[in-house]
Formats: sequence, structure tokens, C-alpha cells
Amino acid sequence: MYDKIKLMLYDLPTGYDWQTVLQRTVVKDYFANGTGGKGYWLGRRVIATETYVSFEGSLPKCLWGHNLKTLSLQQVKWLIMKLSKDLGVPMYKAVVESAEFAHNFSMTEPPIMYMQKLDAMKAFRPNGWSGTKYMDNGEVRCKFYDKIQETKKKRELPKYGRENLLRYEVTFSTKGLSRLFGRDIVAEELWSKQVFWTLVAEWFGYYEDMVKLPNDCWDADYRIFESAKDFAKWCICIANADQNLSYYVKHVLFKLQANPQPSDRVLHGQIQKKIQEALEWGKKHLTLPNLTLELTGKIEQYLAWLLEQSADRMGIAEERRIFNTAVNPLLIQIRLGNHQRE
Repeated sequence: MYDKIKLMLYDLPTGYDWQTVLQRTVVKDYFANGTGGKGYWLGRRVIATETYVSFEGSLPKCLWGHNLKTLSLQQVKWLIMKLSKDLGVPMYKAVVESAEFAHNFSMTEPPIMYMQKLDAMKAFRPNGWSGTKYMDNGEVRCKFYDKIQETKKKRELPKYGRENLLRYEVTFSTKGLSRLFGRDIVAEELWSKQVFWTLVAEWFGYYEDMVKLPNDCWDADYRIFESAKDFAKWCICIANADQNLSYYVKHVLFKLQANPQPSDRVLHGQIQKKIQEALEWGKKHLTLPNLTLELTGKIEQYLAWLLEQSADRMGIAEERRIFNTAVNPLLIQIRLGNHQRE
């Protein structure tokens, strides 16, 4: 579930030389002041200066060139230790300045339809930029977007996996990680189960806290429109959701009109008929499945697999030993939810 991370190594080893470190990368350029430079390691950015070495990039992309798949903890360890060996400095001792936790979910409908059902939790600022749903509190950012569209833009899409992929990311800043663990964490802790499963529980907990919006008339599929007349009926249904059209037309527009004419009654009757026809049409065509239930089910199924079957799985006894406390209630919920489905 780890994706993009940023590491900062300030505790440099004896005999450290930033030029030597940089030469171990694909050098991009040197700083004008002569104190450092930038290069790339497995396509991800490395900066070496007189006072620090940094790495920033997606760990899955280091291996596969895309992040449609997620890494096991052993793969995370192997990559960071390889980074340390290749650069010649202990990047496994670097402070984690940010960590992105994410997974891609294959959905039955386009991702935008699920994003429309989610709203920010308390103390988070919501944003919707370019078809992406953001929720941010300055320490943690939650993000949903169409993964296939994003990979197409970046030209990272492999030959497989072209279905409806909804990506859910949580990015923890330095402050967010410090608040969660009570201190800075270093890179070699990323593959510890204590850190990993703490982040898993937070990732799931943020989703649980999000406001889930009910279905409404906007949850429409283009295939319901057999003609332009159906589109007009859909528009009436949307307007009726915010205002009782039948009542408004009769008691406001019709009764309060200036200079009424006998023919107005005929027109009023025709309008009322159109409204009723549209609402009947809506009952048949706007009853879509609850998309929030589908998304929640997908997340819970994935977490149950991660907890009980993956290479990074963790039993109840192991959890108690690792955390030296009672079992995490969110993890209990995942286990119970999985058993109920079985």
C-alpha cells in the first residue's frame, strides 16, 4: 500500500561526499551555487547536497513503472536497502517526511460516480479539482480519483487493467506522522508491521469518518435516455428533488399569475401531466444500486485479505504482541465484516 514517499537523510556518514553520491545516479543537473545536485535512481528523484541526501518518488514505479500494483513489506525493504546500497549512504536511516498510502479498486461504475457520494469529515477541507476528490487538514490528505485516466495522462498505463479503477490515497505529512507515532519515523520502520498496520487502520478510519451522501437524481446512467424526451423527464426529476414542482406550479405559478385566462387551466393540466409522467419515469429509471455500499464492501474485502491472507497478514496473537495492547477495534471490525460475508 506504500506508494510515493519522501526521505531526508541528515545524519551523514563519515567521509560523505555529495558528488560521489550524485555520480551513483543518472545525473540531471548541478546547483548553480555548487553545493549539490539532482539525479534519478530507478526513475525517481534524488538530491545530494553538502548537508543532506533526499529521495522522493513512488516505490511501485521503481519496480514496474506504474503503481497499479502494490508492494509487500519485503519488497519495500528490498527497495530501500537497494537505494542505500546504490547511493552508498544509509537511506534506511532517513527521516520519512511524507508517506502515501493507497490502493486501486476495480468498480462496476465510473469512478466519478463514487466520488460524488463522499464528503469531507470534520476538520477537513474538501476540494474537487479536475475530477479529483480531495480532503485535507494540513497534516493528512485523503484523495480519490480515476486511476486509469491519470495513468493515461502520464502514459504509464500497462497493457492490462483498463477497467473502472478508483484510487483511494491517504498522504501523511511529517506533522501527520509525528502526531500519529509521537515522533519522527525513519525509513527502516516502514516495513515494520507496527508502523504498517497503524497506517492501515488510519487509512481505513479516515474512509469510515467520511460523510456518505445518499443516492439522488444525479446518479444517472446515459443508457437510460432512449430519446431527448427522456432527458427532459430527467431534468424535471432533478428540479423536483429540490422543489415540489406540482405544488409550486399549482399554488404559485398558476394561482398567483397576473391577468389569468380560461386557457391557462388547460396549459396547467398539461404541465401537471408532464410532471407526473416524468416522476413515474424516474421511479423506473433512477433506482440505482447504492454505490457507497459497493465501495465500502470493496475496501473491507481488500483489508480482510490483507489482514488474513496476504504476505503481510497479522493474526490476533501477533497483533497483541506487536502493539502490546488490546486488539485495534478497526481491525476487529475488518475481521468481523469478513466473517459475516462468509
